[in-house]
Parts: sequence; C-alpha cells; structure tokens
Amino acid sequence: MTPTSSPLPLPPTHHRTGAVAALALATLMQILPAGPAAATEFNLPQGPNRALIYAKCRTCHDLQYVVESKGMNASAWDGLIDDMEGFGVDLTPDERKKIVTYLQTYMGDTPPPAPSATPEVKTKVDGASVFAENCTACHQEDAKGIPETFPPLAHNSDLFLARLFPVKVLLNGMTGALRIKGAPYEGEMPSFSHLSDAELAAVVNYLRQSFGNDALATKKMAAVTADDVKKLRQSPMDPEKVLEYRASLE
Repeated sequence: MTPTSSPLPLPPTHHRTGAVAALALATLMQILPAGPAAATEFNLPQGPNRALIYAKCRTCHDLQYVVESKGMNASAWDGLIDDMEGFGVDLTPDERKKIVTYLQTYMGDTPPPAPSATPEVKTKVDGASVFAENCTACHQEDAKGIPETFPPLAHNSDLFLARLFPVKVLLNGMTGALRIKGAPYEGEMPSFSHLSDAELAAVVNYLRQSFGNDALATKKMAAVTADDVKKLRQSPMDPEKVLEYRASLE
C-alpha cells in the first residue's frame, strides 16, 4: 500500500538484488505505456489466476497493453512473458505457468471456456498468501520494499493511521508524493479492488500483525472484516483524494 511506478519473492532460481530489479523495472516502464491511463482500471476476464496478472504485470505498467493484445496466439503470449522476465519480472515456474495459461485461455485467439456453473466453495482466506501473491513483487518478501522505488510495509505506521485507511488505499489506489519513515516516494499505488472483500480484509489484518508492525499500534484496533470492505466499495475515491485523506490523518 504505497505509491506501480510507485508504492504496497524472489525465488532462488530467479533472485536479483533490489538495485538490479529496480533498474530493470525502470527500464521497462520507459518502454511500455503508462502515461495518463496509469490510473485507469483495465478489467480482465474472470478466470483462474486472474489476480496474478494484476499482481505481477502492474509492477511496471498498467494493463492497457495486456487488454489491447487480446487475441494473440499461444506462442505470442508465451514469448511476451519471456520478454517480461528479461526486463526483470520475477516469476516462479509455477507462477509463469499459471499466467501463460490464463492469457492463452482467456485472452488468446480462441473463445474462452464458458463460466463454470459449479458454486464456489468458500474457504477461510489466508492473509499471508494474499500478501505473497499480490504484494511482494513491489514490496518484497520481507516487506522492506526497494529504496526510492517501492516503500516498505514493514514497520509502517500508515497501517494504523485509521482503522480502515489501508482498505481505502487497496480499494482505490493512492497517487502523489509522500514520506515513509522519513524517506520520499512518489508515484502510483494501483487499486487492488479486483481482490475479494475477504482477501482485502485478510491482508490488512495480516500486515498489522506481521513484519514488526504489531508494535506500532498505539491503541487496539478491531480486525477489518469483509463487510467493512464491502461497505467501502460503495464510496469510491480518486487516488489523489486518498493521499489527501492520509495527510489529514497524520
């Protein structure tokens, strides 16, 4: 939760240092479109592992490029992911397989499968898994971020500015200049509104209890619930307004 060219696991076989990863990301952002459309939400078709596209691709750019490439054949999508990895996008073999399969199935040159009529089985959401799958591309496995590029979530008092403030950031994104632990950051934190209410609640609760953040709570805060997130969805905010709201809480 932070400012995509901006601020919120590197597997052993693909690990890079923070500096090298940041340089690769900066290079990629110069090549792929971001521009004024960076704050726009480009919706992808529903399908298994859809959230991985949001989590990994938006590290560097918005999803306009992906949406406008719909209809490419399977080998073209596979080659595109090769290029992204060459620019510094870190994917485990399993993540790569899931992303390529999703793109080939739901964004490829053949009609996607019909939606399943099988009711979805609700299971308890693990906040640690939501964090690992959606946040570590920018904020890293240890939540310490990358200096001057992606701010840390570890030891970050923003998580306690107000009970529902982190939820507003995740639902709406946040854009502009801010300081985290005295260090300046400026850019765009994308919205993660594509995640479910339960997933967003779980990751906020997980972050507040992890990475040394539990010691920062100045008063007891009730856990965020899926109902809290559902209610906030009814009152969307511009990313710039979220930053203004943050300033009013400091």
